[in-house]
Amino acid sequence: METADNNELLEEQRQLLRLMAQGFPDTTIARRLSLGPRTLARRISDLYAVLGVETRFQAGAAAERLGLLTPTRRMPPQRHLTLTGGIARQKVS
Repeated sequence: METADNNELLEEQRQLLRLMAQGFPDTTIARRLSLGPRTLARRISDLYAVLGVETRFQAGAAAERLGLLTPTRRMPPQRHLTLTGGIARQKVS
């Protein structure tokens, strides 16, 4: 199965793919892209054809493979001050 690379996707297709891969429902995607439900369905179908996939899961995997998903930021450890015997100590959790 041949799949497109990142350079072959239009910017609007990249944006659609990112939103789909992030798990947004079609209604939210349509609203964010200012599209009607039928137009969105057609664009999703066209995107699947370009990517050579058949499911939303496969499209999400393609988005990750193409580097379209932003990496999740790791939160720095939380630091807490505890008072022990009148001495403040820093605790990392």
